[in-house]
Amino acid sequence: MVLTERITSVFSIVGILFIILTYTFSSNFSKPINRLVFYASWGNLGLCIVALISMDGPDAGQNSALCQLQGFLAQLFLGVDAYWAFCMAVNIYLIFFRGYNTKQLRGLDRKYFIACYGISLIPAIIYLFINTKERGKIYGGAVVGTLSSSPRDCID
Repeated sequence: MVLTERITSVFSIVGILFIILTYTFSSNFSKPINRLVFYASWGNLGLCIVALISMDGPDAGQNSALCQLQGFLAQLFLGVDAYWAFCMAVNIYLIFFRGYNTKQLRGLDRKYFIACYGISLIPAIIYLFINTKERGKIYGGAVVGTLSSSPRDCID
C-alpha cells in the first residue's frame, strides 16, 4: 500500500505542477475560479508530501522531526480542499445572485486565503508544542481509515 500511495502522489504532484505552471505562465487562466484552484493546489501539494512520507514518519518515531512534520502538514492541509470548494461555491453565489464582477471577487482572495489556510494553521502550530509526560506529543503514528485487512497483506 505504501508503494501505491507514493505512486499516486507522484501523479498528483505532476498534475499540481501543471496547474501551478499553467496559472503562473498563461494569462488566459487568471479567472477567479482558476485562482481559487491555484490556491487550493498548494494544499494538495502539502497532502502529497504527507503521502510521500507515508510510513517513514511513524517508523522514525513519534519524537522524530519527520513524524512531527508529517503530522503538522496533515493537520494543516487535510481540510483545505473542502474550504476552497466552499469559497468556490461562495464565488458562484456572488456572481449569479449578487452580480459580483472579477475585480470584486479578486478583493475576496486575501480573505479566502487567510480563512482556508488560517483555520488549519492555528491548531497545526499549537499541536506542535503540546507535550505532556503522561501522553507525549499530539502528533504521532496513526492509522487513517480502513485499508486492506491482514489476510490481504500480499497486495502490500
